[in-house]
Amino acid sequence: MLDYLQRLYRNGAELWFRWDRQWVVVNAKGRALTQRVEPRMALMEVELPPAAFDEDWQPAPHSCLVIRAPGMDTLKVPLAAEHTTLDDVSVWEWSGSAYDEGAEAAEWLSAYFGKPSRLVRFKEESEIRPTNPKYAQGYKITFTDCFPFLIASQGSLDAQNDLLKEHVPINRFRPNILVDGCHPYAEDLWKTIKINKLTFDGVKLCDRYKVKFPDLVLRLSMLATILS
Repeated sequence: MLDYLQRLYRNGAELWFRWDRQWVVVNAKGRALTQRVEPRMALMEVELPPAAFDEDWQPAPHSCLVIRAPGMDTLKVPLAAEHTTLDDVSVWEWSGSAYDEGAEAAEWLSAYFGKPSRLVRFKEESEIRPTNPKYAQGYKITFTDCFPFLIASQGSLDAQNDLLKEHVPINRFRPNILVDGCHPYAEDLWKTIKINKLTFDGVKLCDRYKVKFPDLVLRLSMLATILS
């Protein structure tokens, strides 16, 4: 599996998936929570208005990020609300300020995780989080771990399953791009990949961590692109 950076420019501006890792849950110290230490995060379901993925869409007063979890009422986070700023937010090596999504979201998350938690949104107007220059210099990310895209191949999964007594699905490895028709592990060596008009740079291999609930069905379709 290989981490990738997208290189797509339109009207001189670098484009990313618009809502990609814009939000993160933080603890009482402002440190990001992840599924590594909070496996129940995998049970959360996240929804945005379908029109939110249109290029020129702007949120209306009623537009919301919707979050659901077992045993919890539905949480609706307004997309167009005014925000206060929370300082000393940190994700791995980066620290800065972020928009606080408010008391209702904090109470909901604190109840779900059983400890003080808040939902914050990346403050693009003032914050910059650069990628690791060792692998890719001159790019920026939001609350993603390292890079915005992870690619894996069906051939690699099939080869891995041939070695296992119990086969595992692709969501155990959590790529957001899955390709087929290549030799197992061929994607580990690709430096450039093109999909239609999009060009991606392969920058580093990606380790995957174990989820504490081995039998948990990882429902990460929207979670993987919105909550780190």
